[in-house]
Formats: sequence, structure tokens, C-alpha cells
Amino acid sequence: MAASGESDPEGLCGPERAGAGGLALLGLAPSAPSCPHGPALLFVKTSQGREEGRRFYACSACRDRKDCNFFQWEDEKVSETRLAAREEYNRNHRPSFTHRQNVERLHEMIQSKASQEEDFKVRSLLLDIDFRYSQFYTEDEFCHYNMFNHYFFGGKAARETCRKFLYQDNGERVIMVTDPPFGGLVEALASSFKKLMAMWKETEKEGQDNQEMPMFWIFPYFFESRILEFFPSFTMMDYQVDYDNHALYKHGKTGRRQSPVRIFTNLTPSMIVLPVEEGYRFCTICQRYVSSGNQHCEICNSCTSKDGRQWKHCVLCNKCVKPSWFHCNNCNCCTLSNHTCEKTDAGCFVCGKAGHKRSTCPSLSCTRAACQADKKQRQKTLKRIKMGICKRSLMKHAIFFRKKVKNKKKKK
Repeated sequence: MAASGESDPEGLCGPERAGAGGLALLGLAPSAPSCPHGPALLFVKTSQGREEGRRFYACSACRDRKDCNFFQWEDEKVSETRLAAREEYNRNHRPSFTHRQNVERLHEMIQSKASQEEDFKVRSLLLDIDFRYSQFYTEDEFCHYNMFNHYFFGGKAARETCRKFLYQDNGERVIMVTDPPFGGLVEALASSFKKLMAMWKETEKEGQDNQEMPMFWIFPYFFESRILEFFPSFTMMDYQVDYDNHALYKHGKTGRRQSPVRIFTNLTPSMIVLPVEEGYRFCTICQRYVSSGNQHCEICNSCTSKDGRQWKHCVLCNKCVKPSWFHCNNCNCCTLSNHTCEKTDAGCFVCGKAGHKRSTCPSLSCTRAACQADKKQRQKTLKRIKMGICKRSLMKHAIFFRKKVKNKKKKK
């Protein structure tokens, strides 16, 4: 089964945890309102681990308001007329996107081979938010699906199609390959993936209660800690995933030297064989394939590199770090050599002082007041000018009229 999703512009996808400043994802509420992408997610602004302001609903799939401008306060009362208009809008604005991903190519390859070879036993089901795939695949091959809120646009029928696919052969030999947008919320994705796993778990036989549905999650390596937070059994492979149609995630002159995209999986690492001709080797100590530049550290007892380069061990930090990092005694950690050691609190963007945000800056309020005063003064001046022009035109008309009357009297 292949779960796919469109890459969003990475606009609103700020911190997901309540401990960080920015936005906190509170999840999917039972009575959440819907936009064209399905039920919206509940968010709240946070600062130093505390909620600030009112909770609000926003689109689950699009983090940029240009793509979907849905917004509603949690405690906002919406009239019946507005609800009816919203439902009509949602029906007429189904989500559609244009890019192609790895799972879509995998699905196409499986479908093509299955149609050409009768003895080919592999079958696939594509879950994607782009409804246009329904024009190319049957109902048994594609489900219109939003992976950020586990929403099947086809309702019970589409959900049943997914359930039947997972139930085939009692759930055996099923693997989920997912390639979600890198700007998406990891917590929302993990929640949907766990629900798909729960659907598969219902098919298990007795004595298999501790098993998980095999899964490949394609995502950048710097999200490793967040993914392991929700799936502790996952392991990050060293294989670098390339995208031909993405400048940042492919090899070559127009892209990075090395792709940061990796495969996270709950399968045993020794089962996955990586191509030696592409620069991978098997580590007999770690019992897994790693990048050729990822050398085994005897102190950490692991191949520690995350980006394919050979990392070095720092005795003071008691871990391996990037080769370009050096230990700073002031910061008591390894970091770049040209960093600044002063740990100052982030100040206001307007005045630079700490203790308040830009929106509540006294300087900004004074500036706003001055701007408003200038605006009023300009409006008054403009009004006077317009009045003066109007009076002068009336006076010209009156003078012309008087002259015309006098001329008529002279003729008589």
C-alpha cells in the first residue's frame, strides 16, 4: 500500500510541541469543521510552554493560507447560512496538485507489471489527496485520502476498500510505503499512520499481537528524533532518496551534494540490502548496510553518521559530531567554529529588547499612533484640497454665467 501526499510550501508548519514558541497542534477534534481538504486541525499559539490566545481551526493539508485560507476560532458560532455556503464551496473545490512522487511511480510500476504478467502477485493501493488519480485507476486501486487527518473523501466505501486490501491473505505480506510532504506536521502524519496500522492489526492471527505493519517512511534525516518519538521501533537507513523533479533533493550540479532524504522503517535493518555499486557497504558489527563514508565508531559502538560523511567522536560531548564542528568550552558543546557564544534571549524585532513580542512592542504602538495621526492629517489635507478645487470650479461657473448674462443685456 502506498500513501502519498502533496508537498506544501512550508508556511504555517511551525513547532508542533507545546514547549516551543509558535504554534502547537492540539489534534483533530470530534466536531471539527471541514474545508475542501476534510476536517480541520486544532491549533493554538504558544510561548514558553503556555497557550496564548484563542484556539483556532486551520486546514490540515495546506500550511500556506494562499493554498487554503480556511480559518475558524474554536468558540466561534457559525450560522446555518454560512455552514451551507461552506459545504457548497467544499464540494466545488476538491484538492488537486501536480507533482509526482516515489510512491506514485512505485504504484504505476506495480500496476503496469501486474497488467502485463499474469503470474505477478504483487498488488498495490494508492492513497493520495489528488482526486485526479481516480481518472486513471479503478476504485480498487486508488482511494482519495488526506494523510494529515486520516480522512477518506469517498466516505465509508473508500474506507472499506482500504480495509479489504489490508485484509487480503489475512494481512500477511502487506507493507506501507509513504512519502509525505516534508513541510507537514510529523505529529499529524504519525497519528494517521497509526490509524492505518490499527486497521491492519485487526486482520492479525492469534499469537501476533506484538507485530506492527511493515512500513517505509521517506523523510529528511533531521526529523529522526521526532519520528522515533512516535515510532520507537523505527530505524533510519543510510540510503539517500533522490527526487528527479526537485532541485534540493537530488544529486548533481543543481542539487545538494548529498540528498538529506532517508528511509525510516520498522523492518530489521539487516533485511534491507543497499546497492554496493552506489556506495554502500555492510557493517558486520551493526548488522546493517551503511554509507561507505559512515565509519564505525568503537566508542559509540555504532555507525553514527547521519549525512553520509565520516563523523568524528567528541570525548567531552560523549558522542560523534559532524566533521566541521568543534567543541566550544564556553557553550560546553560542539558547534560551528564561527558561531557566537553569547546566549542572549531573543528580543523584539522592532526595538530589540526582551520581555515582549513585536505585536505588543511599545515602540510599535507609538509608531502606529503616529502613522494613524499622519493618515488622518493627510485625509484632512486631501479633503481641503478637494473642497478648494470644487469651490473654485463653482466660482468659475458663476463668473462665466454672470458674464454671459451681462452680454445678453448689452445686446438688448
